[in-house]
Amino acid sequence: MISKYFSLVGLVGTVTAGTAFWAAMGTAVAQPGPLPTGGPPTGEEEPKPEGIAEAAPKAAGLLATTPTLPPPRDRRKKFEVITVDGYLRARGDYLKNLHLGFSDDPTLGGAPFPRPLNCSGPLGSGCDDTLRTSNLRLRLEPSIQLSETIAVHTQIDLFDNVVLGEAGGFEGPVADETSILVRRAWAEVATGLGHLKFGRMPDHFGLGIVSNSGRRADTDYATWETLWQPSTLANVGGTNPVGYDLDSDYGDTVDRLSFTAMIPGTPFRALAAINWWSSNKTTETVGIAAAQPWDVDDNDDEKGWTLGVARFDAPADFADKVARGKLALNYGLRVDRITQDRDYDASVTTGPADGYIVRGYKAYRPDVWLKLGKGKLLFEAEVAANLGSIENFDDQLPNDQRGFGAVDIRSWGAVARVSSKALEDKLGFGIEVGAASGDETDNAVQGEINVRNARALSGSDRSINRFIFDPDYNIDLIFFRELMGSVSNAVYFRPWMSYELTRSITFRAQNVTSAALKPVSTPGNSEMWGIELDGDLGYTSNGFHAGIAYGLFLPLAAMNHPADDGFGYGAMNTGDAGNAHTIQARFAVEF
Repeated sequence: MISKYFSLVGLVGTVTAGTAFWAAMGTAVAQPGPLPTGGPPTGEEEPKPEGIAEAAPKAAGLLATTPTLPPPRDRRKKFEVITVDGYLRARGDYLKNLHLGFSDDPTLGGAPFPRPLNCSGPLGSGCDDTLRTSNLRLRLEPSIQLSETIAVHTQIDLFDNVVLGEAGGFEGPVADETSILVRRAWAEVATGLGHLKFGRMPDHFGLGIVSNSGRRADTDYATWETLWQPSTLANVGGTNPVGYDLDSDYGDTVDRLSFTAMIPGTPFRALAAINWWSSNKTTETVGIAAAQPWDVDDNDDEKGWTLGVARFDAPADFADKVARGKLALNYGLRVDRITQDRDYDASVTTGPADGYIVRGYKAYRPDVWLKLGKGKLLFEAEVAANLGSIENFDDQLPNDQRGFGAVDIRSWGAVARVSSKALEDKLGFGIEVGAASGDETDNAVQGEINVRNARALSGSDRSINRFIFDPDYNIDLIFFRELMGSVSNAVYFRPWMSYELTRSITFRAQNVTSAALKPVSTPGNSEMWGIELDGDLGYTSNGFHAGIAYGLFLPLAAMNHPADDGFGYGAMNTGDAGNAHTIQARFAVEF
């Protein structure tokens, strides 16, 4: 359960993806009747001569005795367009000294990254500081368009980041239920009043520091597509950048019923949605046989709503305004409401019914986004917060930290970035500044800085202040991505540049310098996390992508292990942190 409640402070504890391309399609073919329609002749009838009436013809073939056939029962629609988009991605990673020279033994204070397993083997087995790994993903996004205004979308992963080499070996090929994952399935309906969506769908807003669908490289398109417009209208104003984020590993997905519409007389679009964040216990999880699974209790559900309003241009329209020298301004506000009255914790009870304990969780998550463009200059920003309370959190804490009452949630995160272009738009450059609030509570193992190991509270502290960026908001290769797991308890500065060497080859470079907002919770009780230098060379042509990147992390005092006994590091696990390196190669085909 502790991981669930860190969704309150950045990683949405959701049941947490996905996207789709729509195309025009024909309608069902009408079935003609089996016989021509009869009727009286038109015009005046020629008068008959008077006399004896003629006998009716006796030939049976002259009578209309053929019965009228009923219409065919099977009037299935014939779909002319079923599209399948997606990509095949292979990545390789060379990771050197990401443990920074420390032992990952928890009893010695731990390390920020695991060492190779042989480092924990018998004496004399050796210890290498290098890990090499590679993985594969095949993502499919089939879409079925029933008409110009109705469509059904899905997202299916085949081999979701499976480690290469798992297909063979002494145990034979790997075959498990995780090889095929149906992640999303939702419908979109455009009506005269607005746009309706329902099902399991991607969730995205703004730059993506809170809600990040993890499936589009262009964050504006992701917001436009997932919240404000059905995909049929996503290309208003021209062709929008709809390429996949080929480096995404996660992607937020939500079970939702939403409706969006223009506010009459204004340029604003409004959103209202009902969310099912988590159903908790169902008939399947408690072992009750049922033809159709159902939720066994309403009080343990994480549920709530989302409201939003935005002044939002289609991405291509925004770019067109900027190209014509006009000021383009977009902005929006979104608020999530999340509640959970009770929770289930089998560790504190003896029977299923006794497992329901009072939780009393209520939270609001406001999120503000702004984008401004004029000429070659582009400015973007997002500010978000988590505000709420938990009536009972004791079952998630050690015995010596229980009984101190309710818990408050007070955390915040923000990003601002400015960019421009020069040299016939071949040179791009900019700077990004970001920050996420931290907590004074150390991780359970102080040297393990990853957010998955973070503790919510310690001692009599009754406030959760740690904010965690969505893990798909990637800004570097080593520190925040691998060691920390996401941006948290930090402020960072990221100047960057890119240059198009040819129409297909681009070089990128950046520097990420980061510091802790709460130094007391760092391994070295100091302010500076470190400095990272990253470079990337990428090739793109006709849907094929290839690239290689190098990263160097120079840790500073916050990552050291002081020898002072008060820190709790073992004698064999103290000293200054060493430098970390990574080389990452990638190949992908997008279709």
